[in-house]
Amino acid sequence: MTFLQQTASYIYAKHSATVQQPLDHVWVILPTRRAVSVFEQELALLADRPMLAPHMVAVDDFITEAAGVQLIDNVSLLFELYDVFLELDKKIEFEQFVGWASVLLNDLDRIDQYRIDPNYLFEYLTEAKAIERWTPENHQYTPLPDSRTPDGRTPAVSNYFGLFSNLKAAYYSLRKRLLANGLAYRGMAYRLLADEIRLRVLDNPDYEKIYFVGFNALTASEEHIIRVLTNTTKAELIWDTDSYYLDDPEQEAGYFLRQYKNQKGFPGFKNRTGHVGQGEAASVGVGNQLTTTPKHMRMVGVPTASLQAKVAGQLVDQFDATDNGTSRTVVVLADETLLIPVLYSLNESVVDLNVTMGLSLRNSLLFTLIDTLFEMQRTLMEFKTTDGKVDKTPKFHHRQVVKLLNHPFVRQYEKIHGLMAPDRENELPRPLLDWILSEVVTGKRAYLGEHELLDLGQGDALFGVLFKRWRPAHPADAIEALFSLIDLLREVYRDSQDTIEIEYLYLFFSLLKQLETTLNRQAETTRSVSSRPMVTVRSFQQFLYELIRQTTIPFTSEGDSRVQLMGLLETRTLDFERVIILSANEGVLPQSRRMNSLIPFDIAIEVGLPTYREQEAVTAYHLYRLLQRASDVTFLYTTTADAYGNSKGEPSRFLRQIEHELVQAANGNIHFSKPLIRVADGDARTDAVVLSVPKTQTIREALKTYLTQKGLYPTALNHFVACSMRFYFERLVQIREEEEVDDRIDSAEFGTWLHNTMENLDKNYRMLDLPVTPDVVQLVLETEYRNLMGGRVADTGYNLLFYQLAKDLMQAFQTYQNKETLEKGIRVLATERTLLTYLPVDIGGEIIQVKIGGKIDRLEQLADGTVRIVDYKSGVVKLPTKIDNLAESLTTLADKDNKWEKIRQLWLYKYLILKENQYPTAPVEAGFYSLRTFQKEPQFLTNRVAFSDDNDRETYIAETEVLLSQMVQRMFDTAQPFGMTDNIETCKYCNYTKICGRG
Repeated sequence: MTFLQQTASYIYAKHSATVQQPLDHVWVILPTRRAVSVFEQELALLADRPMLAPHMVAVDDFITEAAGVQLIDNVSLLFELYDVFLELDKKIEFEQFVGWASVLLNDLDRIDQYRIDPNYLFEYLTEAKAIERWTPENHQYTPLPDSRTPDGRTPAVSNYFGLFSNLKAAYYSLRKRLLANGLAYRGMAYRLLADEIRLRVLDNPDYEKIYFVGFNALTASEEHIIRVLTNTTKAELIWDTDSYYLDDPEQEAGYFLRQYKNQKGFPGFKNRTGHVGQGEAASVGVGNQLTTTPKHMRMVGVPTASLQAKVAGQLVDQFDATDNGTSRTVVVLADETLLIPVLYSLNESVVDLNVTMGLSLRNSLLFTLIDTLFEMQRTLMEFKTTDGKVDKTPKFHHRQVVKLLNHPFVRQYEKIHGLMAPDRENELPRPLLDWILSEVVTGKRAYLGEHELLDLGQGDALFGVLFKRWRPAHPADAIEALFSLIDLLREVYRDSQDTIEIEYLYLFFSLLKQLETTLNRQAETTRSVSSRPMVTVRSFQQFLYELIRQTTIPFTSEGDSRVQLMGLLETRTLDFERVIILSANEGVLPQSRRMNSLIPFDIAIEVGLPTYREQEAVTAYHLYRLLQRASDVTFLYTTTADAYGNSKGEPSRFLRQIEHELVQAANGNIHFSKPLIRVADGDARTDAVVLSVPKTQTIREALKTYLTQKGLYPTALNHFVACSMRFYFERLVQIREEEEVDDRIDSAEFGTWLHNTMENLDKNYRMLDLPVTPDVVQLVLETEYRNLMGGRVADTGYNLLFYQLAKDLMQAFQTYQNKETLEKGIRVLATERTLLTYLPVDIGGEIIQVKIGGKIDRLEQLADGTVRIVDYKSGVVKLPTKIDNLAESLTTLADKDNKWEKIRQLWLYKYLILKENQYPTAPVEAGFYSLRTFQKEPQFLTNRVAFSDDNDRETYIAETEVLLSQMVQRMFDTAQPFGMTDNIETCKYCNYTKICGRG
């Protein structure tokens, strides 16, 4: 029999047949509204005839009704508090106020709940903060700064200490304002009733008999109310407890109940039965079900938080199959963000379902859209106009623009309205958003202006709403944009038929309307005060987000459903045969030790406010109480540390206590196990999967096509040597990273920019014997930046640093080049020249013509006739200092510094020039100019590869072709599949690490 069944039987037996105190004169106070609903059902089952039911209410409803006040809504309460502080400090800014207002209101609520003396507390706080301001120089606290006696303190510090000085006055002023309108916040209502309990309840004939059912950790206000009423015959306390934790002084689950029984002398711990003549009524009192009733408990670890939902869904199915759905099951979510995953994990056959918790508005797709809008407005930047005027042009960051355009609602809007890109010659029609995104990427538009986006959006109304700038001091702009967005999205919601998201939209619309009304009313009442701080877009966002955090969608369902989903708090007084608890991790159950309060920990203890210690005892009680009458319990926890930010991937200590203490105390009545989750059938899987691709005939044909048509260039050859799997992904399968825009110049773009600049200078100046002056270098550098970087700005942040670095490097390098040209008589022969040759290779009886190619940055000739192949490097160049086995090194070596990659590149360049035979008698050498090292050691880093002492041309060509043929044959060798490298260092900058499981 459940606790509420016992309680209903007890109360029904006492009052159903008595005239002195009939049921309709009785009040039953329970912790939650869900408990009230279940109690009503249990009481109705006992009645064999129509009757007038007792007053059954949740404790919060009882308190506010008995206190004669109405609870104020969160929006109005916050503005009331703001008005109070504005009277005390005319300089207070709403934006700062919103940052700590919710924390302060929570503190005020606790102060009243626990009937703390506000005079003592706030004076204590003021003195504590005065000690913080004490300085050893004057041996007294530093007075708060004012306009007459500035002491050097910043406004932020002054505001901080000023806040604590005003707390006492603010507390009393807020109470006065609320009482004048018959309003109160929750804690205030409790205190009001506690202060007037005799007048409002004890001496009130409307409250003839009261039962307080299933309470545990009482606040000081609740304690006083209950003590006054139970000291007479007017009220009774009915506890739900077990001797296991009540009698054990070390068990934190019984922490409060032991106080009430042994120290504070509360009644209700004796066994009681119904009225005389009603012997059938069950007893209500201290039980021992935890250790005497048979239970099966299991503790299951899963890798991820979401996987818990799938396991819970399977367990519910198993329970249905074993007992035909007769037992009641509860799924308890210690982490309430798992509600949606759990709902989707339940079998479609589960239709008898009740959800006793709300869906947070923060978890909706709508909120992600709104959040991106605010983030885009927050990151908006202003740039000087191109003509150098003082006027600045505001632009949105591309990252938020792309995120908005990729949002599911915006994509659905595009689909419904058939938005298409403008027609282009020789191009197929494509969706508008895909075209815009490609324009952003190809144009490298790191920042986009409002009009630029409207033009890209072809004037559609949605673009006018999404990309309109909000004036920072005008929250009405944001409100208007959000209302317009809701109007435009109605068709999207109508088309999707997602009832939950539709409910989210209605809820957000109501919230926005309430906020708009409050802001307008506030503006009207303060219009005459010109110095009053305005609500900005930023403070409006803070305020809106706080309201969204507190707002949930309540589910409407039946309380007697056989499957229930709820948080741990909602389980109070309720019992279930089967219990599944998710997120039973340390740091989640109980929650990590964090106190979000303006009241320091030591002061909270001093005045009697609860801390995390008391909260952990409350959590322990709820957990153990839930286990009392359960027969099957499953605890699910995550085994990975990153599943929860405040968890280390460890099971809750409560689970350890159950395993090592409760199980032993049960003397065999509890069967405890730790089953393993089997994710997939088959042989045991290893964490690291080594990928390999066999060289099938299809792959060999693809490889043949690649080598004969596209060709083998130094980069591809280096990739094959370093990691053949990378060569396969990049060259044969052609997996490419999605191109993105970055507002910062990355290293590859930096190198390309410098290469293009040097190519321009060589082609248009040095090859034409035109002087390369610093002004010319600067002009070409700027031109190439505009050509390559598109709309990316260079006057702020990293880009400014990179720009200055490029300028310094290029000016120094060209000065060095001018000197080298004069001293060595250098003549530039060609720039960005592509060299090609064909090499016949035997691949198992078939001769294929392998295309060998390379693109050199610059070809130059010295006065002595030497031809030099030059490759520019913007990074550091390190070459091997010693070459032991040249042939083996060229074909197999790869290292983290890429020394052999660079050697291999120069090796092929020299081979191609020699093979071309355009300079048959001239000595040929290949090397690098490293822009990062030449300032310290200006030199041409030459290739040290030689196949003979005299560096004979024919020997060089012949030996090179032998090595290249061997490497190509290795590519086709079926005995050597494409595989992952054993050298993990080479994976550091690879684009395919996530595919290989090394990312």
